Amino acid sequence: MSSSAWPPELKSWVQQCLSKATASNKDAVNAELKQILFKAHADGTIKTTDWSKVELNALKAQTQRTTHVPLPPRINITTTSFSPPQPTPPAQASTSFNPSTYLSSPAAGGSGTSTTSEKKKKKKKNDGTAKSSSFPTPYHFTSSAEEQEALARRAARFQKPAASGSGSSSIAGGVDRWFGGGEADESLNGLGMVPGQVGKRKMRGKNGLGYTGEEVMEVDPNVIDWDKHTIRGTSTKLEKSYLRLTSEPNPADVRPLHILQQTLQLLKRKWKDNHNYAYALDQFKSMRQDLTVQRIKNDFTVEVYEIHARIALEAKDLGEYNQCQTMLRQLYELGIKGHPQEFLSYRIMYLLHTRNRSDMATLLAQLTQTEKSDPGVKHALDVHAALATSNYVRFFRLFTTAPNMSGYIMDHFVERERIAALAIMSKGYMTLTLTYITTTLAFDSEEETDTFLQAHDAAIYVQPASAQPNNPWKSIKPIPLHERIWDCRKAHAACAAGISKYRVVDLKGQVD
Repeated sequence: MSSSAWPPELKSWVQQCLSKATASNKDAVNAELKQILFKAHADGTIKTTDWSKVELNALKAQTQRTTHVPLPPRINITTTSFSPPQPTPPAQASTSFNPSTYLSSPAAGGSGTSTTSEKKKKKKKNDGTAKSSSFPTPYHFTSSAEEQEALARRAARFQKPAASGSGSSSIAGGVDRWFGGGEADESLNGLGMVPGQVGKRKMRGKNGLGYTGEEVMEVDPNVIDWDKHTIRGTSTKLEKSYLRLTSEPNPADVRPLHILQQTLQLLKRKWKDNHNYAYALDQFKSMRQDLTVQRIKNDFTVEVYEIHARIALEAKDLGEYNQCQTMLRQLYELGIKGHPQEFLSYRIMYLLHTRNRSDMATLLAQLTQTEKSDPGVKHALDVHAALATSNYVRFFRLFTTAPNMSGYIMDHFVERERIAALAIMSKGYMTLTLTYITTTLAFDSEEETDTFLQAHDAAIYVQPASAQPNNPWKSIKPIPLHERIWDCRKAHAACAAGISKYRVVDLKGQVD
């Protein structure tokens, strides 16, 4: 319905109602106007209704509140104290007290006499309904409707310091926004009586972006409007090298969403065929950059970061993995679908690797029962419990049964736990077979176990008596690895010294 189609009587009536609205009942007046106009439009009675006779309940209640005139201050002769005067509206304020003003006031009952007024006061006092105008007690304070409205207007001035204009237009917003007339009509294009849009106001200072059911009085000019600066790429290239931005991005060099989806499928095929991590890293960082400059945050964004994180784990690149993990946490908090439980287990493993006890305590306190019941998260919590109790046997059993890609993260601190386990074993045993150490500490072979011991100067074995030759000048034949026996007592010092090698953790790509 266009602006010119509204009856002039209706426009005049709405303008009159808005001009009578105050800060205290503004919301009620607007809500009632919406309801009445929408019902009239639905019934088809807009042009047949006599709008001059329609009254709003919100304005009726205001009239009842504002017609009461407070009594003049009375002097208490017995205590020689003055009762505090009630606040008087500006229209009734005067430099001297005039009793006739109160006695002849139409709101007080017309041109009555003092006797009639006293009789009415006595009657009200006997009925127990009259409000005492004496000094308020500590248990009851009275305030008039005028005082409440004055306080509301004063509070409104502090809430919207930039507001200006006349009373009716600044309080109620004017009749133009109801019928699409004047300056509001140009920006709103005539909202008209459209169901679902009745009374909606355009957001101020947002350059025509969207509507809101709540009034936005002003926009902070210090906050950047990112919607205004968001770009949409036009490039159609599937492959693009990563280059750190040093200036505003050019839309011609940025790939839109549908091109990025094709690029992801291409990168997945190439990774399966070649496993060229240098190429994959360059392309995935370029994809992430295009998503960021276009402010794209959806299921596809989560998929890109999840795939890049898995590839980084497979390539043992904890720096890129941690950057992807940090972004995934933000995307999951926005409610975007993905695999939050899987990457929650990876995060627990990563905190165990970095020995970040404060973040680990915070994370454990926030876990829900649903998250704890997930197999991957449960495995990560079991690993945490094994490390907390120095149960190396349980830890290495969990290491061999790690789900998903948790084992790739455990690879980064398994050597640290092996040397710690050897320090415990060398203190509790006299000798141990190399085969037992291989099985207990989850080595792949005796050769790998021996290499690890030699790297820490702990490859000290017991020479069996049968292996000693009768001729001391004859060379000793080396003992096979599966028959070697580790001398725990002599190797304990080297194992204890080897622990200090892993005290400092290299936090690659740490951005948390």
